[in-house]
Amino acid sequence: MALAQTTSATIPVAAATQAACQFDTANSQPTIELPDYEAALAHTYVGEQAQVSISVYCNNGTTLTARKLGGMASATSKAAGVLVPLVLDGVANNPTINTLVWYTAGSSNTVPNGPYKGASRYVSTIRSGWPEASQFAAPNGFYTGTVDFTVEF
Repeated sequence: MALAQTTSATIPVAAATQAACQFDTANSQPTIELPDYEAALAHTYVGEQAQVSISVYCNNGTTLTARKLGGMASATSKAAGVLVPLVLDGVANNPTINTLVWYTAGSSNTVPNGPYKGASRYVSTIRSGWPEASQFAAPNGFYTGTVDFTVEF
């Protein structure tokens, strides 16, 4: 009678991780809602008018090397803000008003629990305010525009 025999081999399994970051899915449509704009009073508006926070999660060991708003890493104050044209919705000839947008970098921390547990969380606040000059040519209505926020790692 023949007895069953066995043999085995050890198979190495290897993996490598790469630097990776992603925007928080809760920020899938971040929107800054500015208050009603009164062209005649624009010169009296100082500082920010509205803001939105954006969280970026990076795998452990991945560090953000740059944050850019409208392609500008230097847009970290209203004085250095990016001018963003807002277009009047649904109107021919696209009347626009302008707003300044800038960002501030918040602190980072390691996420203690949840779907991003162990990740490094980087928070940025995107801020917006009206420019100092009055814009009397702006007709009444609802205006929208966009600005890109990117992170490099």
